[in-house]
Amino acid sequence: PRTPAPLTVAWNVTIATAANWVKESRDDDSASGAFSPLSLSAANSRTATGLAFHRNSDACKRIDIALSGDTSHVELRRYAGDSEAGSQALSDITMDDDANPASGNQHVRLFFKANAGVISGSTVSVTVVATPNSSCTDPATPAPLTVAWNMTIASTSPWVDQGRDADAASGAFSALTLTTAANRTDTGLAFHRSAEGCRQIDVALSGDTGQVELIRYAGSNAATPTVLTNITMFQNNANDHHVKLFLKARAAVSQGAVLNLTIVATPNSSCTDPRTPAPLTLSWNVTIATPAAWIKESRDDDSASGSFSPLSLSSSSSRTATGLAFHRNSDACSRIDIALSGDTSHVELRRYQGAVAASSQALSDITMDDEAATNANHHVRLFFKANAAVSAGNVLSVTIVATPNAACTDPATPAPLTVGWSLTIASTSPWVDQGRDSAAASGAFSALTLAVAAQRTDTGLAFHRSAVGCRQIDVALSGDTDQVELIRYAGGSAATQTGLSSITMLRDDDDDH
Repeated sequence: PRTPAPLTVAWNVTIATAANWVKESRDDDSASGAFSPLSLSAANSRTATGLAFHRNSDACKRIDIALSGDTSHVELRRYAGDSEAGSQALSDITMDDDANPASGNQHVRLFFKANAGVISGSTVSVTVVATPNSSCTDPATPAPLTVAWNMTIASTSPWVDQGRDADAASGAFSALTLTTAANRTDTGLAFHRSAEGCRQIDVALSGDTGQVELIRYAGSNAATPTVLTNITMFQNNANDHHVKLFLKARAAVSQGAVLNLTIVATPNSSCTDPRTPAPLTLSWNVTIATPAAWIKESRDDDSASGSFSPLSLSSSSSRTATGLAFHRNSDACSRIDIALSGDTSHVELRRYQGAVAASSQALSDITMDDEAATNANHHVRLFFKANAAVSAGNVLSVTIVATPNAACTDPATPAPLTVGWSLTIASTSPWVDQGRDSAAASGAFSALTLAVAAQRTDTGLAFHRSAVGCRQIDVALSGDTDQVELIRYAGGSAATQTGLSSITMLRDDDDDH
């Protein structure tokens, strides 16, 4: 019966209103701009993004920071004002305002790491999560704050031909022409490219550079300055320049060689546009023509007719053919200059058209074509001069040098050809007694007997000699010949033939006289 009536008690539980997150002075959620992948990858130290977190609430100034997302190329750094903080811990960071420096006001900034290998045209997206530190007990302490940051990596602009670029040489080059050229030779190769992000270009050449050089050009003329750095390459610019590749004067190149070169174009350090492209590497080849072979045409002959008689040569009143002839050309050049050197005092070259001496005897610009050619096909022959006083047993050595005429411009024109010719002068064979020769008279003779003798009287003197080189002998007598006479004999008897010329003098011959 004492049970009371129901009792009602009112209680209130207040859930605190969370304080707002407030941006302080160093907070910045806008990146500095688009970033250059080239600059980032080359940077040896971190690069500021411009992004910073500096927020708090009236209920909590001590903040823990965490970063997530595409973080491989970025990092957070803790700052006290404009300087890095002594501690780089990302927890319990007092983030106050600049009006309260005594509280140790700090914030965090986002950086690209050194040598960040970011991708051109990409976006690096990260998320920073700010959490009130556990030391914050004010019931108005706000929930964690998530902030998304995006960093745009610029798309590098492409390298573009500015009008004078050429990556193919003008053709193969003649080693013969290059080695004698007094001035440099244009290869036809040129570099004239830049990008929208950078017009100031540095150029470097590597590879087989010993016989080539890069020259800076303004339009069609060599430029001043000549340096290969900070070259404005932009066709719509008054200072537009480019570079051209030349073979050096008297370039010592080898026939058939290929010069392999590499040109590297690098944006100059003055280019700060984030679209600036990476260095461009190009391969250039300069071909030195393989020489065409020297070809023997129909009249060429490098074998002499045989050995030559010094007696015949010295007595000949006209030139004597040696049998040697030069008649060669190449597919690249049929116009030939000829020079003769060596033991030339007794020989001479003569220009021929077919089997007949040519009307011109000039030894330069001789068209040496084949017999089927329709043009004036010539060659040269070697002769002994008239009355050539050569020495028996000697060998005359001469050298003929055939040089393509300057009119030959085909790069396959071969180098001069040197041909050695030898002419053998026979050694004269000695006179040899063939058995009946006698150089001593039988004795003294009686004038009385001789005066009354009805028949000729043998003196005992006889000539019976010949040589290996000649068995047919002509004999003549001079001196006191009034009382003597020569009689032709066959063995022990006077010969039927009485003539004193073409007498066969050889003991083993039936006609021996």
